[in-house]
Amino acid sequence: MIATYFLDLTKVWIALRRVTSDDVLICFVVGDSAPYGVYIPVERWLGDLAVNAGFKFYNFEKLRDRNVKWKNRKHKVPLHEGRLWVNG
Repeated sequence: MIATYFLDLTKVWIALRRVTSDDVLICFVVGDSAPYGVYIPVERWLGDLAVNAGFKFYNFEKLRDRNVKWKNRKHKVPLHEGRLWVNG
């Protein structure tokens, strides 16, 4: 499931690069994840995929912490959500 998600998003970045100008600024709202206790740094992986598709750089603006109310988490990494900014 994770591999398919990132493969699909790779196709999205490639398509966006093809149809956007060189000075484009794109914003994705994303949150990292830890399915079955395995941490997935979503913003870093998506940002790296965007750069590999031809965008110049990315940065991440954290908006909030996630999954902090419950103590039955299977992972130790604090999760967050925010804006992934990708520059043309």
